[in-house]
Amino acid sequence: MHENMRSSVDRLDLKTGWLAVFAALQFALVRLAAPAGPASLAALALLAAVLPLGVFAVSPWIELPRLPAFLETPLDKVHSGDFLISPYDIAKYTHSELVLRLDKYLGGGITAMPYYEDIVGQVVITARLAARKRRVLRWAAALTALAQLCLLSALFLP
Repeated sequence: MHENMRSSVDRLDLKTGWLAVFAALQFALVRLAAPAGPASLAALALLAAVLPLGVFAVSPWIELPRLPAFLETPLDKVHSGDFLISPYDIAKYTHSELVLRLDKYLGGGITAMPYYEDIVGQVVITARLAARKRRVLRWAAALTALAQLCLLSALFLP
């Protein structure tokens, strides 16, 4: 389970890195080749906003215990149908809730092992990290998509 969470974090880092590289290259292209105007400036501003998001997504700051609310998964939206292999579903649980849920899920008696709660703690931390990185990637992708629309309007509208 923890390995699944770690691989999800690694994939999100890779996607965010490629999106930041794309934004940087497109920033240079817009700066050099696009006609000047408000739409080009808007595209440049949006692409410039993607770069700090990419840096933040791979920085150690994203692993801080408390971050702004828009990066956190609300803990009150736990459902009985949540998949316990998805980092986005696991991020909804507190540590103690997940210990109890996994104890029932795995047949009970698992919490008698001394290191079990530490393992669950690592799973929760990594799942929350993956959920945060996913949110940052969504914001960066949305800004990049808006920049594309601005660029298209700069190129095709008078």
